[in-house]
Amino acid sequence: MKKTIVNPRKAAVIGCGFVGSATAFALMQSHLFSELVLLDVNFDKADGEAKDIAHGIPFAGAMKIYAGTYDDVADAAVVIVTAGANQKPNETRLDLVHKNVAIFKSIIPEIAKRDFQGILLIVSNPVDILTYAALKLSGLPEHRVIGSGTVLDTARLKYQLGQHLHVDSRSVHAFIIGEHGDSEIAAWSSSNVSG
Repeated sequence: MKKTIVNPRKAAVIGCGFVGSATAFALMQSHLFSELVLLDVNFDKADGEAKDIAHGIPFAGAMKIYAGTYDDVADAAVVIVTAGANQKPNETRLDLVHKNVAIFKSIIPEIAKRDFQGILLIVSNPVDILTYAALKLSGLPEHRVIGSGTVLDTARLKYQLGQHLHVDSRSVHAFIIGEHGDSEIAAWSSSNVSG
């Protein structure tokens, strides 16, 4: 079987809700990719988001943005999975496990059976458990299945500390560690500003 050749300038986002759409918009502005494919269980939603985001191309770099199918992700350098059920009030991220693992069982094998050779980045919650599920469902090597982990929580901490200390948040060096969710903690002993 011939190996799929990865297009290093192509990314895919699976799930066009708030997080997926924001991710696609950020990728359009980043100049990292020249091709971006959006997938959603509702093709019309993905198509609408792709068209809306494409309208920003005149103010960013040249990029082909479109709604696609799983066949379109085979040669992507990175596939970012944001699909999943939304967290309801009084529901923890861990309460989403069964719903989102079921969703992943319909997504991840579709990617894997197309000889995907890129990086699989998991953003859906609970991210740590779903990253492990994606690893097992995909059969990909560990170094190619990555979870966003606590990067968002770290960004929030750095921003809040910057606001509180009246400094540029990019000068704040602080990290949230552990599982993304109710058990995460701030690593205060290694935190500093401009240090």
